[in-house]
Amino acid sequence: MAAVTLAAWAALTWPMAMHMDRIWTISSTTSPGGGSPAARDTSGVLPPGDNLQSAFIESVVVDNLRELRNPYLDPREGAAGPTPLRTTSLNLPWTLVVAALWPLAGLQAAYNATLLLSTLATGLAAFGWLRRHTRWPLLAAAGALAYAFAPLRMFHLSGHFNAVMWWAFPAVLWAFEAAMERHRAGQPWRLPALALAAVVVTVAVSGEYHLIMYLVGLLAVLVAFELGTALLGWRARPASDRPVPWGPAAVVLASVAVGVAYVLAAFAYAFRGDVQGANGGYGEVIYYAPRSILWLVQRDHAVLGEKLVYLGWGVVALAAVGFVAALAGRGRLRTARPYALLLPPLLFLTFGPAADIGPLRPYRFLFDHLPFLSLQRVPQRLMVVTGLVLVLLAVGALDLAGERLLAARPQALRLAAAALLAATGLLLHDYVFTRNVPIDDPAGNRVVVALRAAGDRSGPLVGVPVDRPIGPLNSTTTYVATLSRRRALNAYNQTPAPWLPERLKRLRGLNRGKADASALGVLRSTGTTQLVVVNDPLTFRPGQWRQVIDQLVASGHFRLVVSDGPLALLERTGS
Repeated sequence: MAAVTLAAWAALTWPMAMHMDRIWTISSTTSPGGGSPAARDTSGVLPPGDNLQSAFIESVVVDNLRELRNPYLDPREGAAGPTPLRTTSLNLPWTLVVAALWPLAGLQAAYNATLLLSTLATGLAAFGWLRRHTRWPLLAAAGALAYAFAPLRMFHLSGHFNAVMWWAFPAVLWAFEAAMERHRAGQPWRLPALALAAVVVTVAVSGEYHLIMYLVGLLAVLVAFELGTALLGWRARPASDRPVPWGPAAVVLASVAVGVAYVLAAFAYAFRGDVQGANGGYGEVIYYAPRSILWLVQRDHAVLGEKLVYLGWGVVALAAVGFVAALAGRGRLRTARPYALLLPPLLFLTFGPAADIGPLRPYRFLFDHLPFLSLQRVPQRLMVVTGLVLVLLAVGALDLAGERLLAARPQALRLAAAALLAATGLLLHDYVFTRNVPIDDPAGNRVVVALRAAGDRSGPLVGVPVDRPIGPLNSTTTYVATLSRRRALNAYNQTPAPWLPERLKRLRGLNRGKADASALGVLRSTGTTQLVVVNDPLTFRPGQWRQVIDQLVASGHFRLVVSDGPLALLERTGS
């Protein structure tokens, strides 16, 4: 299973396996001009993205760990401000991988290794969990691949930290079921229960708010189901062989309580009670939500981005059969009944406004009245759970069909295995929505080398483009700051800092090549002498990057030190 997962990763991200030291960029294969412009022209550009910011954050956490600093401190972004910025994104366990590999292979290779290893962990965890629900390892493997390489996860893998934590959900369900099963059989159950607690705490400490919220809800429902069915069975038959699992339930609920307490405390400390950021507005939900639940099965509606919820007719039709069979308690699908009961609310919460019928807007009602739901601006991120349940029910349906087929025709085993292999290959091919493009990492760029040689004695640097209303624009600056070990005036950070937007607003004229008095005043007051102009294809039209550099030099306030690839280093002349 490990070998197959690694091979599938190499094939579906090709040619990244040959360029692990480069930055992974994607573009859409389904819509003209989709994705990053850098994917159409990779020469001399550095596109912004959450992937650059994730690498930056992990470098900050590693630095804090090495220097025994406050782990939540972010000393590189928003430099020269009245207070340092903070972060809750400790990105465990992957920062430990980065810490180990960074000195050996470089930051970008270390970061890309986490993408590979997290995919391996997702495939293995899903395989282990699904193996409990089917008698055929090949069928469990097919389901694990469908989950690990789901289109939304692959999109997130190229940019969002969310994807590298998908392994946690099948892992925690595997541990949960093992603990409950051992308890019912009168066997030691504490080891899987402790494994579950370790996963829950790891997800909480990682700092991904959405995922710990989903994990808490999922475990709460499963504990209630186990306790409820056990109590009903015990009352009906006092001598029932289904003892009430008070011990495992207590461990699960305690781990959930610890995870929730940590998240609340960490967010209150880092963000001073404000965890909303860009969340909290229903307009964001409308913007990101699919228009119809049919987007789950209709490939023509697939859009590269957060709306990419496609799983295909094959998986969903089989899941529908598995849903009915699980509720009816047929075969091995009896064990999938709690997940079948979860499926309708999962679909409703995943698609949000798609459930609106005329004036009836049930999701909007819940959004307005449930505080935790109002902090989720992208409902489709729940696909980490919804997709897992759909895959389980699809695997269960195939298991039931295989049982009946082989009971009637035992000689059809090899034919069925070959058909399953072919169908899995076709499914993974159907899940390809992107073209993968490796972008040269600027770690050895002459601008980065010059910045590093100058060091922080030259003051913080400022990156141009300075910012924009939406999007991870400053991630290019923070990434360059990481490579050069420098502090930056720019920031891509959710810490409440009212002074920061005002500062960036005063610097925004630099984006147009204008060195006005307001921008120069900020540079003088912060001791900033060096400016890095990044050829960002999402901001600058072809040729515009060079025009901005020329205009800044022509102003007389800057001189060009060095230009290399997508970066140009300017120094303030003091005039």
